[in-house]
Amino acid sequence: MNVFEHLYQTKGIASQRRYPNDALIGFLAGMYSRLPHAERQHIRVLELGCGSGANLWYVAKEGFAAYGIDFAPSGVELCKQVLQQWQVEAQVQVADMTALPFADGQFDVIFDVVSMQHLTVAQHQLTFREIQRCLKPTGWFFSYHLAHNPEIAAAATMLDEFTVQDIPAGFPLAGNGQTCLISLERWQAMLEHAGFQHISLETVRRSYQQRQFHLDYLISAAQR
Repeated sequence: MNVFEHLYQTKGIASQRRYPNDALIGFLAGMYSRLPHAERQHIRVLELGCGSGANLWYVAKEGFAAYGIDFAPSGVELCKQVLQQWQVEAQVQVADMTALPFADGQFDVIFDVVSMQHLTVAQHQLTFREIQRCLKPTGWFFSYHLAHNPEIAAAATMLDEFTVQDIPAGFPLAGNGQTCLISLERWQAMLEHAGFQHISLETVRRSYQQRQFHLDYLISAAQR
């Protein structure tokens, strides 16, 4: 059973946060804050790995045409419940982000918040191609993704140069299955190789376990 399918089945809504990622809020505000709420229904926004809907309800509440996919069926069901609680609508379904079930050029924005980081490097490359295919010609991709951490890499079993089989016990986010902690340089190179342009990248640091540990995240935005 998928790690997250197990989490959703055993912990339900408590398995994930309830409110949207702050960097995602900033990205959408920067792009569309001047667009009247009533006109946002024409902006199609897809979340990769929507989980229990913490980001997707916000996207829908802001008036966008919201779509979400997740590999875990229980996550999709939880997402539907959360959308109903917030009295908003979105189209959500079980799907694999490496083979998106959508037409070419369908979306204005495709975003990922700590979901693509559970792919291997090779799977990232497949997903980037799918994102490119499904974005409109001037569409945007946004991501919030774990960055490289030499300490975790040294202690873990590696599946490729950046992907660990699991983050070892004692570290933050342990037990979430395969996780790719990728370097900023490699992330940018993969975006460029996939054909993205106007790439912006920054790193933010979050503390865990009463500031005993720190993890860096890559925040990126890129245009098709």
